[in-house]
Amino acid sequence: MLRSGIPLQRALEHMSGGRGRPAEAARAACAHVHEGLASALASSGFSELDTGILTAGEQSGRLEEACRSLADYYAHLEKGRTRALAASAYPVFILHLGAILLSIPPAIMEGSFPVFLREAGVFLGAAYLAAAVVAAALWMAARGFSASDSADRLVSMIPVAGGLLRGASLARFCLVLSLGIRSAEGFLAGLTKAGAAAGSARIRTACGQAVAAIRSGSGFAAAMRATRAFPDDLDRSLQVAEVSGRLDEEITRWAGIYRERLFRRIDAISAWLPRALYLLIILLVVLRMFALISQIAGTYSQALEM
Repeated sequence: MLRSGIPLQRALEHMSGGRGRPAEAARAACAHVHEGLASALASSGFSELDTGILTAGEQSGRLEEACRSLADYYAHLEKGRTRALAASAYPVFILHLGAILLSIPPAIMEGSFPVFLREAGVFLGAAYLAAAVVAAALWMAARGFSASDSADRLVSMIPVAGGLLRGASLARFCLVLSLGIRSAEGFLAGLTKAGAAAGSARIRTACGQAVAAIRSGSGFAAAMRATRAFPDDLDRSLQVAEVSGRLDEEITRWAGIYRERLFRRIDAISAWLPRALYLLIILLVVLRMFALISQIAGTYSQALEM
């Protein structure tokens, strides 16, 4: 609607006439849009990171581009999530089937249905507990990534998850900086907002250091490189772009590069996560089978001795 020339408030009013969560969010935003876009987005449930991206787009006159970037990101994320969940259905079925089948022999040997429930419950409970521990660890890692420099460095070294968080933070940083570099607030304000919107404690701290260095007379590329928080290829490109006077164009290009890299990571994770889950479940079922065989063998030996 923004691309068609419809004003923001009118666009929100159109969306508020529908059903579901998008319509509810649009109605909440409509009620607060006169207070500013940031207040409207916060009242409608947008995260602080998304609010930073959209407000940077509004202040630079590129709100449509910011909306499109976020729409592409969430559409790709949902596609990957749907693909991973669909592919994980069969391994989860194998897990429950294995729990049921492997709990039947102990119940038959002891002649008790509660034994069947106990064996299946213990097996599935252990699997669910392990999944909950992994989910909690990932959640804590994501929280630490945005809260502490040292946690950011540690989380970035975690295979897969660290690379995904790092890639997402670089994509957001470059996007907001490309939007804010031409905003009315000025370049330094755009750099500060880009650091806040990245969702990375290390990048946020680096942007604060770079702003202080630039105010002291340092060049942008030199100040960014001195923080040692950004990849070497980005540092070199910014240095060349600053000399050539094409800094805005180069940052926009890198925003696209990091976005595509992030999408590839999401695709790779959605493809390999179900396979890893399948192998892990097969391993658990095999280990349970060996434990059951050992239990049956022990019971048989006791019967022979008697």
